[in-house]
Amino acid sequence: MNVHEALDAWQAQYTGQPPVGFMLRFTHESVWTRVHYLRESAEPASAQNDAQTASRFDAVASSLFNGTTVLVLAIHLDPRHEDTADLRAIGATPISPPESWLETLAGYLPDPSRVEFVAATLVWQRGCLDRLWLAVARDVIGRVAVFCPATGDAFCPYAGGADIFVWGPERRSKIGDRFRAWLPGAGMPGSLPPKRASDLVTERG
Repeated sequence: MNVHEALDAWQAQYTGQPPVGFMLRFTHESVWTRVHYLRESAEPASAQNDAQTASRFDAVASSLFNGTTVLVLAIHLDPRHEDTADLRAIGATPISPPESWLETLAGYLPDPSRVEFVAATLVWQRGCLDRLWLAVARDVIGRVAVFCPATGDAFCPYAGGADIFVWGPERRSKIGDRFRAWLPGAGMPGSLPPKRASDLVTERG
């Protein structure tokens, strides 16, 4: 499956919404759950903390995608100040975003003239995005999403955790049970307050 075919599958599965986890929480709450950052300390993250977060990202993503073809999507809010090397290393190239994404993101992009959307497809293997996960954990990259066209599942990590969209209550329950210790303390997610227009830039969790 090529990038354009996978993008069409995303558009159909997520009703034209952009690949931004905190926005999908509202439009697809029924299939959403969340993994926390899992760091108790309020001190700045150490290299070991970042490595642990990246490892946990990989564990959850691998439980969703192992052996399937996935679409890796990223939004570089400003490529001049973000780490784009790891996406280029997996073959991610610029794409023209669907109009529906631009309409939804219109009030969130700090400078639309600098924003770049990139995408790649690959066959998922454990560890295939380790360097990308580390960039996300360190908060040196824009929004990232991994999507499986075959199942509709999506994994949207950020420095504070990950938004996960799993289609099918049985599969979602299994994911919840497997990673119960990594779910929010209040249990399975419920309604969230509305986001401000600046949250795409300022929210990292």
